[in-house]
Amino acid sequence: MPPRSNSIRVCCAFLNREEMNPLLIGLLVSLVILVILDFLAIAARSGLQHAVLARLLQLQEQGESKAPPSLVLVNQLPRSDAGLHLAQSLTRFLLMGGILLLILQYVVSWSLWLALGIFFLVGLVIAWSEWLVARTVSRNAEIWLMRMSGYTRLVSIVFSPFISLALFFSGETDNPSDGQNKVTEDELITLVDASEQNGIIELEERQMIHSIIQLGETVTREIMVPRIDVIALDVKAPLTEAMDKLIESGFSRVPVFEDTVDNIIGLLYAKDLISLWRAGRDHAEGLRDVLREPYFVPEAKKVDELLTELQSRHVHMAIVVDEYGGVAGVVTLEDIIEEIFGEIQDEYDENEEQLYQVQEDGSYLFRGRIDLDDFNELMNSNLPVDEADTLGGFLYMRFGHVPITGEQWREDGLLLTVAQVSSRRIRMVRAQFISQEEKNNVDG
Repeated sequence: MPPRSNSIRVCCAFLNREEMNPLLIGLLVSLVILVILDFLAIAARSGLQHAVLARLLQLQEQGESKAPPSLVLVNQLPRSDAGLHLAQSLTRFLLMGGILLLILQYVVSWSLWLALGIFFLVGLVIAWSEWLVARTVSRNAEIWLMRMSGYTRLVSIVFSPFISLALFFSGETDNPSDGQNKVTEDELITLVDASEQNGIIELEERQMIHSIIQLGETVTREIMVPRIDVIALDVKAPLTEAMDKLIESGFSRVPVFEDTVDNIIGLLYAKDLISLWRAGRDHAEGLRDVLREPYFVPEAKKVDELLTELQSRHVHMAIVVDEYGGVAGVVTLEDIIEEIFGEIQDEYDENEEQLYQVQEDGSYLFRGRIDLDDFNELMNSNLPVDEADTLGGFLYMRFGHVPITGEQWREDGLLLTVAQVSSRRIRMVRAQFISQEEKNNVDG
């Protein structure tokens, strides 16, 4: 059995102390060092690539001494990664070269196929070990990045000329201002949540920051005052009627239409109306003379874009139009501010009805116009929000007709009862949790 005897001879020769000359010992020691350096480069690079900037900032706030230098490495990601990539490639090249030299010197003379088998087997083991190291490091990337920050900086210094040359030809830069490693929205939310859990910020501050972040995902339709609730004036209205309506509503500005609400021709400001009143110009053209130009926005416009445009135009109210050009509602700066800070009540809002009330029997009485996202958050439910914006709209979609008072709908562990309908509009909805026994009966 020649192959087996060859394998035994190779092993015996390799283990023979007389064969262990200084050259062989030096080669084996070098290979061990190269394996360690290869694993170090793998660990450092995996930590650098998988580290979350928000978590590093959190560790810095907690006083981790190695967090600041790690943040520098992350902010210079192209340079740091290029240095580790060069170190890893060079180490891997020398390692495989050393293994090949060892095999050619001590194995190939016994069996060529055995030599090739050993070479590929060793390469496979090294590749698997590298994957295992990278996988392990990625689970605690920030910790490993801080541990390896000194090694990473050393590599960047040693290979600095080659790194600069590589970045030059690739067109990359390590300038943080170029946005190579911007904080993502999810990372920012993670940082905010962790800061609240650690007592760095209050719960209200966390909710406010969340609201600001979500402005970019919220559309104007979700925060506007719907058309049916809009207080508007006919341009032909007498001055006294206009004054009475402004006083009754408590608003400082209202939209003005001609013939139909879909034809908004301007905005009437209370101070302009007072000036008109003092001038005694109580005639049909009086309101038209003092109207401000209206600003129209589509109902699908993102709220953060709307806020920027309102600020740049120095206006406080916009007319929201639907896809057909009809008026869908109005939106004001106050609506946007309330989306961030929560409900704001002034002296004119003292008697404003709350969006929901807790009843004595444990049920909740909601206004039909409550935002469906807010309802889900309050009730810890998951009613689909892609079908309607409000609770009343959701029930309309489910019933498929104008409901009457007392009609019920069960979904997601909730019993929703129409409590009040007025002018074909769902005004109030009673919500209560279905008991487990009743839920089983319904499902059965």
